[in-house]
Amino acid sequence: MKGGKIIAAIIVIVMIAGIGYYGYHYETTGKLNVNAADIELSNVTTPDASPDASHGGLYVTFSAIALHSKGASNSTGWTNYSLHDKTVNVFDLSASNASFLSNLSVHAGTYNMVKIYIKSISVNISILGFTGNTTLTLSAPFALVIHTVTVSAHSTTSMIIDINEGGIVSSSHFDMSGNINIIS
Repeated sequence: MKGGKIIAAIIVIVMIAGIGYYGYHYETTGKLNVNAADIELSNVTTPDASPDASHGGLYVTFSAIALHSKGASNSTGWTNYSLHDKTVNVFDLSASNASFLSNLSVHAGTYNMVKIYIKSISVNISILGFTGNTTLTLSAPFALVIHTVTVSAHSTTSMIIDINEGGIVSSSHFDMSGNINIIS
């Protein structure tokens, strides 16, 4: 009988703790809907490409993002979120058909910087009957974007990561900081 009371007490404590955690989590989090698009150039050849060139795709693999809490020092205040290696063809995207990357549960607050981690970028190119695939060299493992994003508890905030591919097809290098913006 004494063992049954102890087990019942443990079950009650676990239930109260679970309900408390759920209430805290629900009251202090919101959703961040992360998408990728190509706002400026969609389905076009770059200006420096030959008139006979066509580009089959610019495939970007997003691996994670990190949000920096406003008011925290640059070395602290970062929270990382996985995007599970989501690959999208940027040439197929625009603001009206952005590609969904993830819906993250984020602590409610204001974030003033975003690190966008990209695992790889490859380009499929067709020129005068020749088709090739090139993997670009990334200038850094992430792009640091200075952009304020506010996530409120009980609501969803949307973020669109804009990849500006202008000028990269003619080289094998992708400048992370110069070619990524956030539109929200």
